[in-house]
Amino acid sequence: MPNNEKTARAFWICATIAAISAVVSASFAVAGLLGAGIHDIFALYAASRSLAIPLVVLIFLGFRSRGGIAAMALTMGLVQLFDAVIGVLSHDPSKTYGPLFLALMGFVSVTFLLRSSERFEPHNHL
Repeated sequence: MPNNEKTARAFWICATIAAISAVVSASFAVAGLLGAGIHDIFALYAASRSLAIPLVVLIFLGFRSRGGIAAMALTMGLVQLFDAVIGVLSHDPSKTYGPLFLALMGFVSVTFLLRSSERFEPHNHL
C-alpha cells in the first residue's frame, strides 16, 4: 500500500476513534446534566465543554487536518484515561474498562497517524 494510502487510512481510523470517543463523552455529560437537573451549574459547564469537543473534531475532519485530528484524538485519549482513573477510584469496573479501552485505542491511532505522516511528509523546521 503506498504511503499516501496508509496516511489516509490512518487519518480516517484516528478521526473515527476521536469522534466516537468525543460523542461518548458528550453523551455521558448530557446524561449527567439531565440527571442532575438544569440548575446544577457544574453539570452545565461540563456539558458545554463536552459538546464543544465533538464539534471541533468535525471541523478538523472537514478540513482533513491530520494535526488537528491527532490533537483531538490525544485530547480525547487523555479525557478517557482520566475517566478510567475515576472509575478505578470509584471501584466501578464498567466506568473503568470502557474509558480505558477508548483511551488506548485513541493513543494507538494517534501513534499510527503521526508515524504514517512522518514517512509521507518531511518535518517542517521553521
